[in-house]
Amino acid sequence: MNFYTLILETLNEKGKSIKDLENDNILGKNTFYIFSKTAPSLVTIIKIANYLNISIDYMLNLVDINNFQKYSLDQSAFYDNLETYRKNAKISQSKLAKDLNISRTNFSRWANGTMINIYNLIELSKYFNCNIDDLLNHIN
Repeated sequence: MNFYTLILETLNEKGKSIKDLENDNILGKNTFYIFSKTAPSLVTIIKIANYLNISIDYMLNLVDINNFQKYSLDQSAFYDNLETYRKNAKISQSKLAKDLNISRTNFSRWANGTMINIYNLIELSKYFNCNIDDLLNHIN
């Protein structure tokens, strides 16, 4: 997944530029170009999504309709949302970790507030057949 291209396409669609992200203090100067080699953090993706009024699912071309709800930068409820999906599916943390090829220690990190990386978030949304938005915290 090339985040540089995906975000650039979204910026163009919204009539914005990389300079707009920098000038409006969404990203530091020249930060955007790093995304051609590495994925941005979830916090950065949330900031961009909120700035552009666009859902992360839509930005990543995972859905066709933009059902934007402003995201909270505090994603402490992510773990609770994940646990709800996991328990409803009657899947243990061990099985989920094995199925997604991730360490079980991720669960305790997420429970303690460590932000999930975007790749794991995408895999979890696919695994539970839900939108990324369903796993994240929004501002009402």
